[in-house]
Amino acid sequence: MTQNAKSLKKNTITNFLEVGYTTIIGIVMLPLYLQYLGKESFGLIGFFTVLQAWMQLLDMGMSPMLSRQAARARGHNIDFLELKKLVRSLEIIFFIIALIIVLSILVSSDWIANYWLKVELLSLTKVAFCITLMGIIIGLRFFSSLYSSGIMGMENQVLLNIVTIILTTLKFVGVLLLLHFVTQEIVDFFIYQLILSMIELAVLSVMFYRLIPTKDKVGIGFFWDTLKPILPFATGITYVTVIWVFLTQIDKVILSKVLTLSEYGYFALVTVIAAGISQISGPISHAILPRMTYLLSQGKEKDMLTLYRKSTQFMAVIILPLSGMIAVFSTELLFAWTGDRKAAEWAGPILFWFVLGNGILAIVAFQYYLQFAHGKLRMHVIYNSVFASIQIPVMIYVAFEYGAMGVAKTWFVFMLISFIIWTPIVHNKFAPGIHWTWLFKDVAPIFVSTAVAIWFFEGLDIGFAGMTRMEVFVVLISIGIVILMLNMLVSSASRELFKIYFRRYI
Repeated sequence: MTQNAKSLKKNTITNFLEVGYTTIIGIVMLPLYLQYLGKESFGLIGFFTVLQAWMQLLDMGMSPMLSRQAARARGHNIDFLELKKLVRSLEIIFFIIALIIVLSILVSSDWIANYWLKVELLSLTKVAFCITLMGIIIGLRFFSSLYSSGIMGMENQVLLNIVTIILTTLKFVGVLLLLHFVTQEIVDFFIYQLILSMIELAVLSVMFYRLIPTKDKVGIGFFWDTLKPILPFATGITYVTVIWVFLTQIDKVILSKVLTLSEYGYFALVTVIAAGISQISGPISHAILPRMTYLLSQGKEKDMLTLYRKSTQFMAVIILPLSGMIAVFSTELLFAWTGDRKAAEWAGPILFWFVLGNGILAIVAFQYYLQFAHGKLRMHVIYNSVFASIQIPVMIYVAFEYGAMGVAKTWFVFMLISFIIWTPIVHNKFAPGIHWTWLFKDVAPIFVSTAVAIWFFEGLDIGFAGMTRMEVFVVLISIGIVILMLNMLVSSASRELFKIYFRRYI
């Protein structure tokens, strides 16, 4: 196995370990936050999550641009001194934007607390102060994203994942200890998160600079000659990011106005689980995007497409059974998770459609990876512009008229349309002749095996009502493992991986 192959494998494995750990610890801890803080405070945390997502608008494509340039530096298409100049230029831009974020949220905090959110129990003064703290935290995390993107581009994701796991433990376990032994005030929750965000920024910045091999020093400055040639690519990323944030978050913003803060706390449970599907897809995308870019920079398009197809299979093996099982058993899962029957019955039917939509999205995203690796986002920009001009007004209307359930169903329909219509068009442009092979050999067999297995287990009429919460978890996890193993046998890429390990170790 080549050094590059070993690096890709290590990055992918540690990415999955990091995301798996983050997901599991979130699943365990979030219901406890609900118990300690109450529904309205938990709804405030959900609103904080939405605000963070909207701050992606201000990234303007700079973080993914840095990741791509770092990958190209490793492929010797640019030198590391130029990379360091690029980082210095981006730091100035990020500092200004982070300052704007903090001041903007500070100025609008009273208005949000008094006129946007439907607060029933919490003090409006306290809510406004929490929103101010959110602004500072978001500004710091926004700056941190620059360095984490650079580390990903350098393909030193093992170290990044170790640091992320440590910080995640402090964020979840540390705050739980705070809530249990010290205070159950929502203000103290956000102060704790603020301290951790400061630590995160310091650690990631030091990590990234140590990964750049050049010893040449670059002072603080703005290097226009370094930044100018890659602005067209960054501009495309910026536009796509703006559109994507609107597509995925506009419904959540509107629902924060439509729902009471208590109901929004329930809705936050849905968004956490649905977002978990996207988080699980992250390890593969984070590992293959720099590698696909690197392979193309070396003129190895055939190897890049092989990696693309195998990665699609691995994604489908994991995502399809997970999203399908969560959808079908959504109410049971939410009750086992939270112990709150009212929350489970309110959120379960909504989670069904959201999680299916996000499962489709994880597969649809591959066509974007292909365009990103080529550095050509014109088609992506055009499609998302047209798509957004339809989806955004529809989502706003549905959110006000039909609430969370209408939004969930609409989201699923739009993701399905995107998969059916857009993916073959992108494949025909960037990988002619690959689409039907990709669809019927890489995706369809795994989809069929998943659907049949879930249909079988649902037909067993398992008596969840008479089980304890732990028993429900055990049954659902067991079902998931069975379907996962079945899919690993169906996938040719998984079978090939098994053969390699069998020959090597057995």
